[in-house]
Amino acid sequence: MNKRLILTLTLAFVVGLFFNAYAEVQNVKVGGDILMQGVSRDDFRLKAGSTANERDYRESFISSQVRVKVDADLTDNVSTTMRLINERLWGEQNSVNTATNNTNNIDIDLAYITLKEFLYSPLTLTLGRQEIFFGKGLIIADGTNYYDFSTTKASNVPNDLSLRKAFDAIRATLNYDPLMVDLIYAKAEENTRNVSDDVDVAGLNAHYVIDNKTSVDGYFYAKNDKNGLGKKEKFYTIGALLAVNPIEKLMTSLEFAYQFGAFRSTATDAATRRRAFAIQAMADYMFKTKLDPMVGVAYTYLSGDQSATDNTHAEWDPMFEGQAPNDLTNAIFAGTNVAVFNVYGKLKPKDDLALKANLGLYYLTSKRASFTNIYTGQTLMFNDDKEAGQELDLSATYDYTEDVQMALNWGWFKPGKAFQDANNDATQLIGSMKVAF
Repeated sequence: MNKRLILTLTLAFVVGLFFNAYAEVQNVKVGGDILMQGVSRDDFRLKAGSTANERDYRESFISSQVRVKVDADLTDNVSTTMRLINERLWGEQNSVNTATNNTNNIDIDLAYITLKEFLYSPLTLTLGRQEIFFGKGLIIADGTNYYDFSTTKASNVPNDLSLRKAFDAIRATLNYDPLMVDLIYAKAEENTRNVSDDVDVAGLNAHYVIDNKTSVDGYFYAKNDKNGLGKKEKFYTIGALLAVNPIEKLMTSLEFAYQFGAFRSTATDAATRRRAFAIQAMADYMFKTKLDPMVGVAYTYLSGDQSATDNTHAEWDPMFEGQAPNDLTNAIFAGTNVAVFNVYGKLKPKDDLALKANLGLYYLTSKRASFTNIYTGQTLMFNDDKEAGQELDLSATYDYTEDVQMALNWGWFKPGKAFQDANNDATQLIGSMKVAF
């Protein structure tokens, strides 16, 4: 893969030598946004601890997330995009852990070059740090290493609240309207430069518009994970997404994905077969009445591995998903071995006010002895039951002006019978203000 990548970049460089390139800027656009959030979270451990802090495990903080974006059109077919980001908690610069926090870091969130009609008209090439989102976000959407709670992060803002989603990637888009094909290669983790311990992903997504009511996506990805295992763990994800608008105001979708290849639990273990799958079905309906009411249902199934001793590993790898069936479970659950049924709704009492509600019912897809809370890193024990819990999220969003938005979000998660020692309800309250410019 690396040799082919180097050959491709070399060819692009050689081709560029035969053309005149000018850095004259035709158009520059500067924009960005500022998001401030007041966050209160209780009992994300889901169980009582041995100390006063562990028994309560309460968090309260104010965060500030600032992004500045610059888009520059050099020619009709050449453009660049750069976005800087700072995510921090208020008052961190004066805290006792100043030596290790990242309060004052200003990082590169986006930095990519877009070459339209590269070599021939249907091809667009995008190189650099960029956001990539395909379909409903079940496979490719979030480039951050979200599910590894032990990894040092770029900011002290909790991962589920971070705005960082970009990939370091090369993307080739072939537009054969109504067919669009995207080929990607992304470096998810570099780790040590002179050691073969990288995490890479490569693949394609084909989107075909059948008519104005129906579209279909097909995709295939290879993930090569050598991070910390010493030996290569390579597996593949293949799937399809069907989106249909059967009647006016009704949107439905059905997606199925299958994973196969190798799995290693430790560096010394022999590779076992990976056989995992995911299913997701959604339906949203908007009524033709006042208040613009919308109701929807969604079902997501992510397979789990019941036995750690057999020759087949059936636990779904979340890849780089960017979905959040509910707010609290998105922070606590690892996106595998779970089935969730959501019922949600939205209405607008006023043009500038939107109210939302989302109920999620969670079940384990396979009985396991334990569960790792990705928010705290702790291990929770399971009973011989599959009921994982229920969550209710409520939110109100007010558009103060076209550029200023205020929101209030409340969430409550009640652990189910599957947890042996997790009997504390988790709650959160978030008030936010966002300004776009």
